[in-house]
Amino acid sequence: MSRDHSVDPFSAFLDATSRRSPSGQVPSGAARSTDALPPHATRVVRALDGRPRTAVGELRAELGLSTLRIAEAVEVLRRLELVEVIPDGTDETLELTAAGRRFVEESR
Repeated sequence: MSRDHSVDPFSAFLDATSRRSPSGQVPSGAARSTDALPPHATRVVRALDGRPRTAVGELRAELGLSTLRIAEAVEVLRRLELVEVIPDGTDETLELTAAGRRFVEESR
């Protein structure tokens, strides 16, 4: 794998982590359920709170997560529109969206 810090190599394998409704649609807005976030996704979203764009590799090392775990967490958060993934050279950076900031605020 040439891009250790990228979340892209795992996206094809993460369909099981999507929060799709029975109709196949990803819930959005007020209908989106964030009550059952996987533990690693919860750690990532909380770690991003109050921070500017943060490199995936930096966050992975800080939280002590494997590349697969960070990829799974980021994919769940991206699909729920809680984080934005921004390509940045050989790594990618993450930034909380407005919905992500609301989620963190409401979960305190």
